[in-house]
Amino acid sequence: MDWEQRYREGDTPWNRGEPSPGLADYLQAHSLAGDILVPGCGVGHDVREIAKYGGRVLGIDIAPTAIATAKTFPVTGNERYERADLFALPSDYSHRFNWVVEYTCFCALDRVLRSRYVEAIAAVLKPGGRLLAVFYINPDKTGDGPPHGIEPEQLDVLFSPHFQLLKDWQPQKAYPKQMGRERMRLLQRLPRAEKQ
Repeated sequence: MDWEQRYREGDTPWNRGEPSPGLADYLQAHSLAGDILVPGCGVGHDVREIAKYGGRVLGIDIAPTAIATAKTFPVTGNERYERADLFALPSDYSHRFNWVVEYTCFCALDRVLRSRYVEAIAAVLKPGGRLLAVFYINPDKTGDGPPHGIEPEQLDVLFSPHFQLLKDWQPQKAYPKQMGRERMRLLQRLPRAEKQ
């Protein structure tokens, strides 16, 4: 997928013009503190929503146009954006973050990259750091994606080498066509989890 071309052409159906409803609902009752990474941030709606509640939030995306667009929005807190590839991050990202917040990055990746994704997230989190994620369990999509759905049992297998599952739930709020198709998880990085 050429994400940069999609942004340049405005072919971005995943951009709903607002933060993930499940994430926004969670943030109203729970605070995230410290350094927070949002991979695959797109134009930054989730980044800005998180920043409203505190913490130092860094949104990254592989598409330069997405990052340039994100920077045009009014600042809501302590947020910033960088163009970066999750699978080729600079060394100063290593064990730097208290939180990673995920919404559309995992589901956009080819299935063969899922293990690498888990390792990359584990590598950027401090020991004991947390991953807050909204996963597509059954996306309203025909064909081979993206988005790519995943079953909760598959998530267990993928994440268990590096993470402890703290909570798993179906969000009470979602975009209309995604209600009942998402699963939220809160996971904690295990102390022994290291990038291979």
